[in-house]
Amino acid sequence: MKIFLIRHGMTDWNLKRKWQGTVDIELNDIGKEQARNLGKRFKREKYSKVYASPLSRAYNTALEISKNINKKPIIHEGLKEAHVELWNGYHIDEVKENFPEEFKLWGNDPWAYIKGVESMAEVQARGVKALKEIVNNTYNENVVIVSHALLIRSLICWVLNLPLNQHRNFMLDNASVTTIEFENNRYRLINLNETWHLDIERIIHPKTVEEEI
Repeated sequence: MKIFLIRHGMTDWNLKRKWQGTVDIELNDIGKEQARNLGKRFKREKYSKVYASPLSRAYNTALEISKNINKKPIIHEGLKEAHVELWNGYHIDEVKENFPEEFKLWGNDPWAYIKGVESMAEVQARGVKALKEIVNNTYNENVVIVSHALLIRSLICWVLNLPLNQHRNFMLDNASVTTIEFENNRYRLINLNETWHLDIERIIHPKTVEEEI
């Protein structure tokens, strides 16, 4: 079976390089266009279910894809973005200036304990559990998962058996598609950060806050 991992469409906070975490920020006009393009792309694919984070930027991206199979997205709480209440709404430079020690520790130690910030190891554990639950519930049929940058990055590290701090080396654009395969009880990465379905003149690659860790 194939699992299509999709990062949600763009938001204004993505463009402004602000930490979103679990703040429920809506898609902007570009993000809505990206979601529609995803819907068109997935008319070519076979899949039985669409799962989504409950945050609106992910759920509304998933809606465009789920229209193709006449089913609503299935919300899974485990697909939420990392909880970063300490930094929500801050520009990346403001986080570095106001929380230098916490930010450095969080970036270097996957199990760092910082009040108000979920560690990357916790994000990965939550994401892997959600992935396995979804795979077990789909009976070997292809499935779409719409989630967030940090969670998807952590899943890629798990599939490739890479240290978690390697996640910052992956480019993961808004509305990109990353495909993994589950076969013979093994996960394999097939494609990473596909964006061919987007209007090439409208693809924007804002450097994500996660890449500055």
